[in-house]
Amino acid sequence: MVQEKWQTLAEAAQKLRDDSAKQVDDYFPPRQGSKHWNPLPDPLPNNVTGLLKQYLDPADFDIVETDPIELLDNLARRQISAMEVAGAYIRAAIIAQRTINCVTEFLPEIAYERAKYLDEYIAEHGRPVGPFHGLPISIKAMMSLKGKRINTGVTHGSDRIAEEDAQIVRILRDNGANFYVRTTQPQILMHIEGDSFINGVTQNPFNRTLTSGGSSAGEGAILGMHASSLGVGTDIGGSIRWPAIAQGQYGFRPTTNRLPIGGGEHFMYGAEAIPASIGPMARTLEAAILFSRVVIESEPWKEDPHLSGIPWNKDPLKGRKTLRIGIMSDDGVVRPHPPVLRAVREVANRIKKAGSVDGIDLELVDYKPYEPEQAWEIISSLYFEDGGKEVLGLLEETGEPVAELTKWLIHDNPNVRELTISELWKLNDRKAQYKLDHVKHWNSHNIDVLICPVGPGGAAPHNHSKYWGYTAHWNLVDYPSVTFPVTSVDSKVDVVDESYIPRNDKDKFNHELYHPDRFEHAPIGLQLVALRSHDELVLEAMKLVERAIRA
Repeated sequence: MVQEKWQTLAEAAQKLRDDSAKQVDDYFPPRQGSKHWNPLPDPLPNNVTGLLKQYLDPADFDIVETDPIELLDNLARRQISAMEVAGAYIRAAIIAQRTINCVTEFLPEIAYERAKYLDEYIAEHGRPVGPFHGLPISIKAMMSLKGKRINTGVTHGSDRIAEEDAQIVRILRDNGANFYVRTTQPQILMHIEGDSFINGVTQNPFNRTLTSGGSSAGEGAILGMHASSLGVGTDIGGSIRWPAIAQGQYGFRPTTNRLPIGGGEHFMYGAEAIPASIGPMARTLEAAILFSRVVIESEPWKEDPHLSGIPWNKDPLKGRKTLRIGIMSDDGVVRPHPPVLRAVREVANRIKKAGSVDGIDLELVDYKPYEPEQAWEIISSLYFEDGGKEVLGLLEETGEPVAELTKWLIHDNPNVRELTISELWKLNDRKAQYKLDHVKHWNSHNIDVLICPVGPGGAAPHNHSKYWGYTAHWNLVDYPSVTFPVTSVDSKVDVVDESYIPRNDKDKFNHELYHPDRFEHAPIGLQLVALRSHDELVLEAMKLVERAIRA
């Protein structure tokens, strides 16, 4: 049987991944107690997060379990070497890949040479290279690394070699970062899932029957596995926030053009109606804030004129005595699952109980969503201005099958069609008017930030993530948002509401998807949202909310 072109390209990509994994021990000789290549349990448990402790040497395990800010302090004070840290994380990534399929390529040579340089530099100069000195950072495969293959979740063009580093790669490296793995993403970069014909399906480490979210799927999964502490994701409809909450992590989707996305591979160059953001995904809020501050303080707009030249605001809450926090538990279209509704209630109750943090009163305000169905109609019409012709054409060229969620997003979406110039203008005008109307609606509530779901559930079963309303809404109006973990599914508490009557077909699909046992122990998180360009405010407010709800 003659092999199709897409199969040849997929095999080449998987061989590259597997060969790069085999090189890890050549550059980072394993510690005596490391078992990262030992046979795994057969069958694998649904929850594989405990396997790192079993398969890593205790010294490596201590490293990857250390808070990233504390680890950076240890590196800066030379209590641990960059080489030790890189070795621990890349071995942890081997275990993550073998269990949940989250890596597209290991970078042992790059990580080794970088760690060697960093250790020599600090020994000679007595100071770290920068704020990220020696910290291994994982990165989504669509971002360019010079001399490495780059892809967009499709086999077409997956053998291309990046000629230059992406701008954000250069900035992070200049500040001491060490890139060690590249991570998975879905077909066409537009699924809340980690499924592609290049690398297969990425699974959720807390429950492998559930999705890792997407499109920054591998980033979310490797963070959840604790084989990374900080990574780079992108977001055009929820692609940072979904995989972050699916694994109980922090994900920051900045206002577009605050952080540099240049050097990332994507589709439909020149289609600018709905731009993407690039941002951090992290195990701690502090790591996500450090990432954002360091990148903005590098003044990336001097190299990329598309970026906003807004300096980092070091004190966005200066002079405030009150922070007014909106609370929204339901967008009125698709009702969230019981554990998500519980998470909103618990967070609101804890904030109310705390009352104030650092002398700032925390006031809660009920927030009503503004026309979410219109928002989805506009944004989903503008995602594919050509009706999906380009992306579907790339699949057709190699014979690559159209994935189920690609069909859902393009073929089954009544809003997707090839637009005439006149239709595009009208949609852009509708978008502009919606943004004006939305900010009036927001201001009518007199709130500073808003707490709301990231989706109508936590991580969904594979190929069932079909409602983007809670995330794409904020992409349309371009409001920054940060996710935070709250709880996990408890099948004894989060029972099905048998009396509930769904409002519509989307709501019915989501309601029938929920069975508590299916989602047992799955992480549940929420997001905090602020007005456009109030990035520092939403991050600083998140610190206050964190202190209130963790008290």
